[in-house]
Amino acid sequence: KRKQMRVEKLAREVWKFTDWAGLCSNVYLIDIDVPTLIDLGSKEFSRSLVRGLKEAGYSPADIKKVIYTHLHFDHIGDPNVFKNAEFFASQKEIDDLNNNKIGAFFALFGTNPNALLKGIELKPIKHNSRFTIIETPGHTRGSICIWIKEKRILFSGDTLFANNILGRTDLPNSAPDDYEDSLKRLARFNYRILCPGH
Repeated sequence: KRKQMRVEKLAREVWKFTDWAGLCSNVYLIDIDVPTLIDLGSKEFSRSLVRGLKEAGYSPADIKKVIYTHLHFDHIGDPNVFKNAEFFASQKEIDDLNNNKIGAFFALFGTNPNALLKGIELKPIKHNSRFTIIETPGHTRGSICIWIKEKRILFSGDTLFANNILGRTDLPNSAPDDYEDSLKRLARFNYRILCPGH
């Protein structure tokens, strides 16, 4: 039986978890400050993610932070798996969640992001000494990318994919008018490794 989740070590202290079926976002683990996940994929692949973490030498209890690049259903996963984690997103994404914008979370297949995030306190993400948070509205109004200068790794969410493929900006909470400026902002980062959402 083929594994649902592929585990790849990208650099020292950085792992990538990929869903073989392609139905959820990539998930990244960074263990620089504290064990931190960037995005969680979709809820359906939470068990596979737990197995992937185990393969990398971690358990859900080890994860201290989860940073969402944005809050679409295929990125928010099942946060309740990570009991010891704090959860972060941009203030704009949190505002859109609180405003309960219709269709704002691209909730296909009957997924309800509000239900998945029930009981989870989302905190606004800020820069720290290890991570630079880059606001990149376009795919969603509150999309962010994450730059780790010491490793020259750019986590680009659904803003930018490999081979310069661009993310969609035709969704209910997209900000197409801001997208070009966001791409110009990303062009300033001389990354060695690009870690896209898909």
